[in-house]
Amino acid sequence: MPLTPADVHNVVFKKPPIGKRGYDEDEVDAFLDVVEAELARLIEENNELRAGSSTGRVAAQPVAPEPTPAPAPAPPPQPVAREDDTARASRMLALASETADRYVNEAKSQADQMVSTAKTNSDRMVAEARAKSEQMVSEARTRADSMLNDARTRADTMEREARAKAAALDQDAERRHAEVMGGLEEKRANLERKIEELRTFEREYRTRFRSYLESHLRDLDARGSAEPSSATRQTQHAPA
Repeated sequence: MPLTPADVHNVVFKKPPIGKRGYDEDEVDAFLDVVEAELARLIEENNELRAGSSTGRVAAQPVAPEPTPAPAPAPPPQPVAREDDTARASRMLALASETADRYVNEAKSQADQMVSTAKTNSDRMVAEARAKSEQMVSEARTRADSMLNDARTRADTMEREARAKAAALDQDAERRHAEVMGGLEEKRANLERKIEELRTFEREYRTRFRSYLESHLRDLDARGSAEPSSATRQTQHAPA
């Protein structure tokens, strides 16, 4: 398939993926522009050479000789120069085609290498992602187990502290109950002692008051029995 300037102009190379090496896009485009211009010039020059060669062949066709003296032999045409130009144009075309093919092959090779590298990187990234995922799951499990153990330890500690506090509160309540009951017992004993004292005082007071009343009664009785005899004596001594 012959290479044309349009093929060189329309060729498109795939860009390498990010982080991969490749040819500079501007330099490739500049070189392709030079190849395109040179290829167009060579094709035009080749067409001109072909047109000139056809004209030379038409001019070289035999015509009827005139009855004139034979002219001096004209210098022979220079097909060698034309052949050199044609050969040079062909070489330039071959060089341009070879260069374009080389760039295409290099681009295909780079594309294949990029695909292979991308596949390798993809596999590696998948393996790394799996390893990282497994590591994250393992770390999460370890952290969860640690948090669970910590929570259990804290719960046990809080339970022990609560039991110790409840036992201390029970002991304090029992101590206060004993103190209150002891105070009540002491007050009751004091009250009983005072009641007994009051009862003793009441008995003594009753005894004394009874003794006092009995003595007054005896005095009254004694006075009552003495008053009639005095009246009798007064009657006897009264004048008739």
